[in-house]
Amino acid sequence: MNEVQEQKSNIGKVIGCGCAAIVIIGICGAAASFIGFSKLMKSNTPYKDSIAAAQNSLAAVAALGEPIEPGFSPKGNISLNNGEGTVDFQIGVSGPKGTGKIFVKGNKESGSSSWNYETWELKVDGQEEAIPLE
Repeated sequence: MNEVQEQKSNIGKVIGCGCAAIVIIGICGAAASFIGFSKLMKSNTPYKDSIAAAQNSLAAVAALGEPIEPGFSPKGNISLNNGEGTVDFQIGVSGPKGTGKIFVKGNKESGSSSWNYETWELKVDGQEEAIPLE
């Protein structure tokens, strides 16, 4: 009795593994881009100024408690070109007493070392009035 065994093709497994690899590479690339963007935003002067202003504001500390900590990633944009720039973003912050968002909108003139903020305030969740930052 001769039995002929059919060999099964592994093409399905190869295609499945290839598709999974493409998806994993895409997810890793997106995560790397997000982390890089977050680090870039957190390294700029308006971000650092805003966190420091909230932490040094008596009204912000009274509303959120100490320490005031920034959230994971700011949302918005910052643009710098030949010494000029614009910024428009928000930073989630939290403290032992609550949470809120710092809203930052401003510009930087060419040749100037400082930013001018049109909007620079903390809005605490559950409160109507914004806290101006200085």
